[in-house]
Amino acid sequence: METPQQNRCGEHCSIIETAAKILSEYPLCDRCLGRVFAKKGIELSNEERGRAIKTLLAMKLYTDYTSEIIDAEYIGKIASNTGDPVTRLYRKITGREIFANPCHICLHRVSSDYIDEIARRVAVKLSELNASSFIIGVKLDSEVVKKELDVHVLTGLESSESLKNELKREIGKRVTQLTNIPPDFDKPDVVVIVDVNKDFDYSIQTQVNPILLKAIYFKRGRRISHVPWFTSNGSRKYPESIQDFIRDSIASLFDARDIKIHAAGREDVDARMLGSGRPLVIEVKEPGFRNVDLDLLNYILDDQFIKVSVIGAATRRDIESIKEGSRKRRKIYRVTVLTEKPVSEGDLEKLSSFFKERSVKQRTPMRILRRKKDRERIKRVHRIEVISVSSRVFEALIYCDGGLYVKELVHCDNGRTTPCFSEILGTPAYPLELDVLYVEKA
Repeated sequence: METPQQNRCGEHCSIIETAAKILSEYPLCDRCLGRVFAKKGIELSNEERGRAIKTLLAMKLYTDYTSEIIDAEYIGKIASNTGDPVTRLYRKITGREIFANPCHICLHRVSSDYIDEIARRVAVKLSELNASSFIIGVKLDSEVVKKELDVHVLTGLESSESLKNELKREIGKRVTQLTNIPPDFDKPDVVVIVDVNKDFDYSIQTQVNPILLKAIYFKRGRRISHVPWFTSNGSRKYPESIQDFIRDSIASLFDARDIKIHAAGREDVDARMLGSGRPLVIEVKEPGFRNVDLDLLNYILDDQFIKVSVIGAATRRDIESIKEGSRKRRKIYRVTVLTEKPVSEGDLEKLSSFFKERSVKQRTPMRILRRKKDRERIKRVHRIEVISVSSRVFEALIYCDGGLYVKELVHCDNGRTTPCFSEILGTPAYPLELDVLYVEKA
């Protein structure tokens, strides 16, 4: 029965035999050889591991040489692909000098100095970007990847580590040592890409991830669009937009390239957004500064006609959530309606009674057909409450599904919406003012 000591000896001998097999075909530096056996042993760098294997190999070669199992020519072949200490062994045995070939994978370019040089350049870039977290990515030339694969397949890839992975880890560790900035594998401020060519010259690119802020906005004025609205001749159709207001208010605080907003739907340009406000995610693109006080943001974003309340940090999933759910969230609208003929309290009670859990068919409104596909939607009006203002004016609170076109619910849109207020009242009705009072939370 094999003892544990014999088993360990067998594994160690297997490592040395595998190393000899590899080095008889490919020249490798200590680090690139160590990566082939990266999963063998702990608390060793790949460079230390490769050096140890080469030392053990030199010992075995000397033993086999003195036992006349191998000759000096074989040692010379291994030495040219191994370097020290096998080159010293060859010189001792033969009295002749032999020089090591460049590493098949990294050309002897990847060293602690090489990694340190890259890390220092990365540290400068992170400092310039005021980053508080980062992650390193490495892009290797395909020729380098193929060379590495040629070597690693000789071992079955069971114990090896890729050069790309080692560079990411070692550069990242060194950057943290230099800057005290921790890596963040989930939501880094900055993604650093080190692009390495076949000669191991490199370039560094940075991708500054945006800041995402969860917020709610209120629109207290009318004729304010959601995003900038331009006419065909390039002039602005409306003087202000929600996105303009947010960008102009806070972009300089973050030293940001731009600001983009993602909202749970949008109200008409002439409608106010009151009550509970509308959920929003603010995307701060390429910020040069990331730590802005929340209270300061909310103070700046409170204006006469627009108010934005920032709640805290958001994620990409939050953006997906508010966009996916915008048509599903129920809403409450307040609309002021003018009728062509006077309507009685009885007419208004009939209207209120009719629109209880009532399904409404709507084709795409005429006013937006130029930018949206013509199709039929079925939405539900859950209930309405009506208050008379005068014989021809009343206010209606409409509790309905998200995505219902409220103006068309009032005037029928030439029969494209049915049923509608005009149809039930028996007289043309026109929406004068529209406010959104409530948007259901996710």
